[in-house]
Amino acid sequence: MKRVIVSALVSWLLIVGLLAQTPAQVKPGARLTLITNKPDVSIYLNGAFRGKSDQRGTLLIERLPASRYRLRARTVGFKDYRFEFRVAAGEARRLHVHLLPTRDRAELAYQRGEQWREEKKYEESVAEYEAALRLRRTFPEARVGLARSLLALNKHEESQQQAEQAIHERRGQEPEGYTVLANALRGAGLYGEAAEQYHRALRQAKNFSPEAHTGLALSLDEMGETEEAIEHLRQAIAQDGDGEPILYNLLGNMLLAVDKKREALKALEKYLALAPDSDLAPAIQSLVEQVREELAAPP
Repeated sequence: MKRVIVSALVSWLLIVGLLAQTPAQVKPGARLTLITNKPDVSIYLNGAFRGKSDQRGTLLIERLPASRYRLRARTVGFKDYRFEFRVAAGEARRLHVHLLPTRDRAELAYQRGEQWREEKKYEESVAEYEAALRLRRTFPEARVGLARSLLALNKHEESQQQAEQAIHERRGQEPEGYTVLANALRGAGLYGEAAEQYHRALRQAKNFSPEAHTGLALSLDEMGETEEAIEHLRQAIAQDGDGEPILYNLLGNMLLAVDKKREALKALEKYLALAPDSDLAPAIQSLVEQVREELAAPP
């Protein structure tokens, strides 16, 4: 059975930050409405980018798993807004985000770096992050962003160094830094070392990090531990709230690898339902048809 996985796309999902239970086990997701005082504000939850507010300053996030979240709101020219909150299963919640202007040159350079990275202009983002670090030597957020951009440019060793420095500046309490460090190690083919850092990130994040669960799943799969990889990928999907359909493709392919065709079929069909017009959809549709034929064939 041929796997339909595009490794570059998977790596990109982990770089930009990213990500299950069976349907009967999944609790109803929360509905979060964010109201910002500026349009085009980037919203991050637990370090993962979740979208931008529209021209009216509104962003709706649905199917959000019940948990505690660290919110960061960012737009160039304004101080980052940070807030911690918790949502319960099925809750509908509104949060108002009021950003204040800033003239901090280091902060402004960091924000420009984030903006360039979101637009996948990684060389430009690297230049801005480095400018921010020249202006403020201890700046772990800028180092994590720089590490992500360097990784996108396949500069694994430099990415690793920046992630390690960010962790040092946070005195070891940096779950996103450990995740990015693990991404760099995984990109360099050091799967065992990457798995160790993903585990550390998950401990610090109290097991809530779709990106870390996804990276750990991919590392374990490369190490031949596919059954355990599947469990972490299920957790990533449950925590992600269907924000990254590609995870269902990964899950489907891993399930096929251990001959769980019916479960794989459901995962692949879910991907097609969420991303019917994606570049991968035709190939996955072909795979779905093949799996259906195999399931329908007499034993």
